[in-house]
Amino acid sequence: MQASTEDGGVPQRALDGSTAASFNAETCTLTKAERVPWWYVNLLEPYMVQLVRLDFGKQCCGANKPVIVVRVGNNRPDLGTNPICNRFTGFIEEGQPLFLPCNPPMPGAFVSVHLEASTPSQLSICEAFVYTDQALPIERCPQFRDQPPGSTATYNGKCYIFYDRQPASFRDALGFCRSRGGTLVDESNPALQGFISWELWRRHRSDSSSQYWMGAVRDPQDPANWKWVNGNDVTVSFWNAPGGGEGCARFDGSKGWLWADTECQARLNYICQHQPKACGRPEQPPNSTMSADSFEVGASVEYSCDDGHLLVGPTVRTCLDTGFYDEFPPVCKRIECGFPAEIPHGSYELINGSISYLSHVQYDCEPGYEMVGRSRLVCDIDERWNGPPPRCDVVQCEDPPQIANGRVYISHNTSVFGSVAEYTCGRGFKLVGAKRIACLATGLWDKPAPNCQLEERPTTTPVTTSTAPITTTAAPPPPTPTSPRIVLPTRPRTSPRPLSSPTPFATPTSEPPRRLRPKPTTDRPTTRTYERPPERKTTVPDNQDSPTSHIPHIIVASHPRENQIVGSGNNIRAEQTPRVNVPQPVDGERRDPVGARLNIGAVVALGAFGALVFLIAIITTIVILVRSGGPKRPPPAVRELPSRWYTLLALPFPDQQVGRREFARTHRHTHRAGHFSNPL
Repeated sequence: MQASTEDGGVPQRALDGSTAASFNAETCTLTKAERVPWWYVNLLEPYMVQLVRLDFGKQCCGANKPVIVVRVGNNRPDLGTNPICNRFTGFIEEGQPLFLPCNPPMPGAFVSVHLEASTPSQLSICEAFVYTDQALPIERCPQFRDQPPGSTATYNGKCYIFYDRQPASFRDALGFCRSRGGTLVDESNPALQGFISWELWRRHRSDSSSQYWMGAVRDPQDPANWKWVNGNDVTVSFWNAPGGGEGCARFDGSKGWLWADTECQARLNYICQHQPKACGRPEQPPNSTMSADSFEVGASVEYSCDDGHLLVGPTVRTCLDTGFYDEFPPVCKRIECGFPAEIPHGSYELINGSISYLSHVQYDCEPGYEMVGRSRLVCDIDERWNGPPPRCDVVQCEDPPQIANGRVYISHNTSVFGSVAEYTCGRGFKLVGAKRIACLATGLWDKPAPNCQLEERPTTTPVTTSTAPITTTAAPPPPTPTSPRIVLPTRPRTSPRPLSSPTPFATPTSEPPRRLRPKPTTDRPTTRTYERPPERKTTVPDNQDSPTSHIPHIIVASHPRENQIVGSGNNIRAEQTPRVNVPQPVDGERRDPVGARLNIGAVVALGAFGALVFLIAIITTIVILVRSGGPKRPPPAVRELPSRWYTLLALPFPDQQVGRREFARTHRHTHRAGHFSNPL
């Protein structure tokens, strides 16, 4: 590249391998007249530049001395910021080379040339040469005891040993080089020609008459053609004066180290060309580890970076036959991801105590919380952890089991870690098991659910308001003497009937009979259902109704009923059977039978109702009698009515007298007494 182009002088002309004594658009570059014109070449990789040779195509600046500056570095050359390799101030001659060494050698991939003048000027370069002795270290070349010190130089992966103290003929020189694994120089290109010219000029600055054999001979089949000693044709040549008749070729110091033909029997110095034996120990980047068995041609080297560093570049490099490795050395770049993010109800731990490349972080949750997401993350190449941090969610337990005849209450209204479920039972049931169970960190309840069982009642007869008698399964006690029983009928009779004599099994006492009253109870009826002992029922004959099935009765003494036969099975005190259920005294206290208390209440209610009906009947009879005895004549409709009987009063008792009256057509009142009635 160059600052500008004029007259077809493109920048590539300076690297075409051909030079000229003056500007030629076919082989030289040319810029426009500028204040500071420049030109540069890219070496594609950094080299330790030792020397720069420039062949100018035009002279510059007249009486004003310009300044030529050569810079070597890795920055853009047009910026003029790379370090300066060398500087030359003086006249620039057309067709004359200018050698600018770098002392010390400077590393860089770009070599630039800058022309600084007081007036705008043009820069023209016919050929540029860049030399480095670091391309192939001489340590990789063969070493021999008899070679002169400093006689070895390297270029483009090959070793060149200059023998300047033992001249020999062409054949002897070629045999000597081959005996040591090399040969005479058997190739040519502009860069190689420049390198050899530089090395010969550097070694023989004071003796320009030196001569060196090269490995080119005239083709015996075609005298106009030259061949290399390896059999290839010479395609690129640097003859000083072609057209001679000798059979061998040499580097002529008197002609600027260009080629010249010479007699093959002449004794001249020579240059042996060798392939390197090894690539040497390669560069090891900082913070890296390198492993290799050897550094000879064909061997491989492996690289690895220290913890926290990323390997940028190849991990394996192989030594080629050029004495170079096939890849550039890698670089170990340190990478850090920063500290991981904190998470609620959780924590993290750096596995290797570092947050650098490939470091691991381990997340954990507190007891009672479970992790959602990846628990382990790795520091990645982009200086970030390879995923989002996880989260810790509270552990969920299943809903607590429901129980029959009971309910469950859950704290916080959710079944999560730490929640407590409390159980209660309904009335009449008791809780068997744990009353409270808690949700554990494992997602399970700490205890099994309880259950509700029916409460057990005592076996004694409970107090109840039910009309059904409650009995026990215990056998009745033996009969004991009691006072005579008197049964009072609920229907009054007109004439008293003699009482039955007491049963022969009942022993009368002097205590008069007394009326038993039911004891008031404050127990409220309950709707609970629980087990009740089986009831024993009194057997009643088929031809006899139950005493309490229709008409209430009162048992006030042990007298027999009016239809009771002495000595018959109806006397429950005389002959008790297992099927008879009779209340017995407890602890010497006389207990009133439940049936007796109920019968007394029924008799009282029925008596009150009968008295009320009787009173109404009397009032009604008096009103009718008063109206019937007045002076008013009955209406015609009444007089025409036929004689009828009207029942004035009919009581529901069989022994109650019934009165009737018959009204005649003649308004005369005739009283007739029926068979079952009394005159009013």
